[in-house]
Amino acid sequence: MVRSFFDPSIFKQMMPKQGLSTSPVFDMKQMMETQRKNMQAMSDLMQLGMESVQQAVSRQAELVGRIVQDNSSYASTIIAEGTPEQKVQRQADMVRKSYEATVAGAREVNEILTKSSEEVAAIINRRVTASLSEFKAAFDQGKNAFEHNKAAATATVEKVVANAKPAAKKTARKAKAVAKAATKAA
Repeated sequence: MVRSFFDPSIFKQMMPKQGLSTSPVFDMKQMMETQRKNMQAMSDLMQLGMESVQQAVSRQAELVGRIVQDNSSYASTIIAEGTPEQKVQRQADMVRKSYEATVAGAREVNEILTKSSEEVAAIINRRVTASLSEFKAAFDQGKNAFEHNKAAATATVEKVVANAKPAAKKTARKAKAVAKAATKAA
C-alpha cells in the first residue's frame, strides 16, 4: 500500500519517536473557529478591495469623459475666430485647465485607494491581533486540559499502586508459605 506523505497516521507514528505526544495540545474547536474567522476576514477584505477598485475605475471613467468633453469644447474655442496670439493664449489656458483637472482627478482617485488601503490594513491588523490571542488561548486551554488529564492519570496510577501494595505483600507471603511448604515436603 502506497501512503501519502500527508497521511495523518504517518505523523501519529512519527511523533512518539520524536518524543512528542500524539494527543493535541490545543483546543481543536477553538482553532477551527479562529480559522473560520480568518477566512471571513479574507472574504471581507476581497469584497472591500473589489468595491474600492470599482469605485476608483468608475471615478476615473467619469474624469476621462469630462476631460474629453472639456478638450472638445476647448478645441472648438481655439479654432474660433481670433488672432494667432489669442488662439495661442486660449490653447495655453486649455492646457492649464486640462492639467489641473487631470491632477485633481488623480488626487481624488488616489484618496479613494488610500482610504481603502487604510481600511484593509485596519481589518488585517485587527484579525492578526485577534488570531494570535485566540491561538494562545487555544494552546493554553489545551495545555491546561493536558495537565489536568496528566494529573488525573498520575493520581489514578498512584491509587492503583497503593491498592496493589497490600495485595502484592499478601501474594508474597503466600508465595513464601508455599515455598516453605514445598521445602518441608521435599
